[in-house]
Amino acid sequence: MKFVLLGSTALVGVGLVAGNAQAAQGIQLGLGGYYEAAAGLVFSQSNNDGEPGAHTRDVVFRQDVEVHFKGEAKLDNGLTVGARIEMEGQQSNDQIDEVWAYFKGGWGQVRFGDDDDASRQLHYLIPSASELFGVDTPDFEFSNNHGNNFNNGSFQTNSTMLNISSDATKIIYFSPTFAGFSFAVSFAPDRRGENSYSYWSGPGGTTLSNNSGQVQNVISAALNFEHDFNGIDLATGIGFGEGQFESTGGNHNVQTSWGLDGHLIVTFAGFTVGGAGLYFDNWQSASGADYWVAGLGATYNWDAWTVGLAWSHGDYEYATSGGSSDRIDIVEVTGRYDLGPGLSLDGMVGYNTMNAGGGTGHQDDNTWEGGVGFFIGF
Repeated sequence: MKFVLLGSTALVGVGLVAGNAQAAQGIQLGLGGYYEAAAGLVFSQSNNDGEPGAHTRDVVFRQDVEVHFKGEAKLDNGLTVGARIEMEGQQSNDQIDEVWAYFKGGWGQVRFGDDDDASRQLHYLIPSASELFGVDTPDFEFSNNHGNNFNNGSFQTNSTMLNISSDATKIIYFSPTFAGFSFAVSFAPDRRGENSYSYWSGPGGTTLSNNSGQVQNVISAALNFEHDFNGIDLATGIGFGEGQFESTGGNHNVQTSWGLDGHLIVTFAGFTVGGAGLYFDNWQSASGADYWVAGLGATYNWDAWTVGLAWSHGDYEYATSGGSSDRIDIVEVTGRYDLGPGLSLDGMVGYNTMNAGGGTGHQDDNTWEGGVGFFIGF
């Protein structure tokens, strides 16, 4: 089951001291990360001049690589401290993807740094057999029927994850689990936090509260429940987030943006069945536009094999659309063969279509696609 939940824990090159509560052994540097790659095959796509598929290739190679520097230590008083730095394995404008430190014990965990909102941390995706592909926030998607590079909207694929502040610097609290229940809350003062050194040199001052288009004061919370009912595993939860777009007009007005996401996943006898959804209100600054995504999926696992079938639908309203929406539907068959722990071969065949709203200025598109790839975790 592909899902997002809490991430892992770690520290690099930092000595943390809590009074006289010294670690029995100093922080030890560790390495981790992943290498994943895929070949995409576009079997057919709307490709007349001016359409999203025009002049695009039928075969494309993609890869995504990250190296994680990590480590932690347990102090003599029982407190565990650590940190994690995630570096992109290829040249990137956001070379350091996420970086955070944490403190944890029986009372839970406090995390500080550039990381995702609480709503994303505890969210499960629509089930997919693949580590790489899927109808909900896949790592690789080959259709060109939407995406800013093709001037056909803002969405390349559907996603049920709410993450208003992205990797902005924030503080997050994760509770321990009580009778299957756990929760998380987070706060980010400014969306710009993750790229602060792109805008300010040295220690500088605080960022401004009237940067047009930026999001500030993002509060997020999530509640999750997991339990094994005599061989039937249930996971369900809901997340919430709210923030304000800065300087949306007038005398530095702000406009509230908020959203909800949720999931329900059941696993039994090798099967995983479930769905997830998202509603996001006012996702564009001062626009009043909203969008929603929902979908269902199922997988079956036996030995080293997993296969799956899933569908998702997204309805996207734009600020200039006059109330009309683009509608994206994705159906995929996915498969995975586990070569060993953290090693897999993946594949998918799918249909990705967009029906453009009359006022959005975008074009309809239909794409039949396939992909094969591999995942190496280390």
